[in-house]
Amino acid sequence: MNEKEIEKQNFILWYGFYATTKELEAVRTNNRETLNRLLKEYAEEIDKVERVKRFYDRVVQAGNKRAQGLDVTLKIDLSSSKKSGIFEEGLAGRYEIK
Repeated sequence: MNEKEIEKQNFILWYGFYATTKELEAVRTNNRETLNRLLKEYAEEIDKVERVKRFYDRVVQAGNKRAQGLDVTLKIDLSSSKKSGIFEEGLAGRYEIK
C-alpha cells in the first residue's frame, strides 16, 4: 500500500466514521482547501460509506444498538398423497408461514 492509498483510506475512515462536528468545524476553518480537495477526490467512496451508515442506522435499533431479528417458521404438511406443486389449488392452504 503506497502513501496515497493510505492517505485515502485514513481520510475516508476519519471523515465517514470518526470525525466529530467540532473537528469538522476546525478543519473547515484551518484547512478548507485541503478538505475540499480531498472531498472532491474521494467523493464516490465517501458516498458509499454514507450509504452504508444510513443502512446500518435503519437496521440497528437506535436505543439499544442491537440488530433486529425476524422470527420466521415454515410449516410444511407432507402427509398429502399428491405429488403436485404446492401452489396447486387446494394445497396452498396447507403451507403456512408464521
